[in-house]
Amino acid sequence: MIEAIGKYNTAKIFTDTIDETAYAQVLELCNQKAFEGVQIRIMPDTHAGKGCVIGYTAELGGRVVPNLIGVDIGCGMEVTSLGPIDINFEKLDHFIRHQVPHGHSIHQKIAHPIHKPVLEQKIENIANKTGTVYEKHLRSVGSLGGGNHFIEINEDSAGNKILVIHSGSRNLGLQVAKYHQKKAELYCTDRMKDLTLQQNEEIGLLKKSGNLDAIPAVIEKYKALMEVYQVPKPLMYLEGAGADEYLADMYAAQEFALLNRQGMSKAIAEFLNLDYRQLEKFTTIHNYINPEDKIIRKGAISAKAGEKVIIPINMRDGSIIAIGKGNPDWNHSAPHGAGRLMSRSRAKDILHMNDFKDTMRGVWTSSVSTATLDEAPMAYKPIEEILENTVDALEIVEIIKPLYNFKASN
Repeated sequence: MIEAIGKYNTAKIFTDTIDETAYAQVLELCNQKAFEGVQIRIMPDTHAGKGCVIGYTAELGGRVVPNLIGVDIGCGMEVTSLGPIDINFEKLDHFIRHQVPHGHSIHQKIAHPIHKPVLEQKIENIANKTGTVYEKHLRSVGSLGGGNHFIEINEDSAGNKILVIHSGSRNLGLQVAKYHQKKAELYCTDRMKDLTLQQNEEIGLLKKSGNLDAIPAVIEKYKALMEVYQVPKPLMYLEGAGADEYLADMYAAQEFALLNRQGMSKAIAEFLNLDYRQLEKFTTIHNYINPEDKIIRKGAISAKAGEKVIIPINMRDGSIIAIGKGNPDWNHSAPHGAGRLMSRSRAKDILHMNDFKDTMRGVWTSSVSTATLDEAPMAYKPIEEILENTVDALEIVEIIKPLYNFKASN
């Protein structure tokens, strides 16, 4: 465990190795007055992210930074037990490639109606204020996306096939994040302007009255008031009504992300002639704010006592199934994956296709290509590191092994 000791906070980082950029991002959080007093805990799979370190967990508090959750709001894993069935992976792959939109694609028409009027109204409101097309968001339900999103068939120790889908809120989450981060930047900037104006007016009155000795105290007072808004642009935040509006939109995007994954799961189950309603399933989310415990998790998962979770490792090694221990020192959280060893660009620069193909020989996949080289198992930390670093947060049940993997290129 490493501690990042900043001016206003100290964060615990639950690993013995962290790259310089990620550590600098943690330290920057701890140096901000706005993050004073919250319990910051960084998960073992941490690595540098855009605007905020991946693996961040903390109590919500009264200030909300849209960038902390980021653009893929509600991203997570949908796990469905299919039983000990036989699957023709070539036919399944053909179905997924033709019936599950991936990359930047979405359905040509609404394939998975939401049937939730309140949520539909929230999505329409988001579309209106972000200048996007409501119907396009609805057509995105049941689509995978790209990057590290995937569809897998795994096998457990009892021979059951396990469908695992990793995806998020698609363009809806992106629009919510962009819209509210702009508002956050405007809010913090305007508060600084207002306080500067108030300070100048107060000093002006003191000068007129000849009370010059009181000016240094006024300057110190406003310096303290301004400091909480003097944050780097990526960490600018919302308070009050602005924070409430973001949270409402974010919760809508989280619900949308869940329905998106369920849409794909249902379609694949039906292709396999299974009744989706009768199948055992659970969800693990890793980019969200939990409305119940008010914990921010950016690249981290909830691991409350008795909670069943999944942690994907890589395309070759499968996923960890575990039970949470509810450790308060970990913010009742756990890592969301193995964590990257190298950036996507570096992976494409130094990894070789022959090695990628060789290491994936035991898994049926049509997704091994130069376009997915940045997702090769070698780009991620080894499973042993996560197992060693999570003994205080998780009880490991088993490791399910991939038989089939589909991953879209960006």
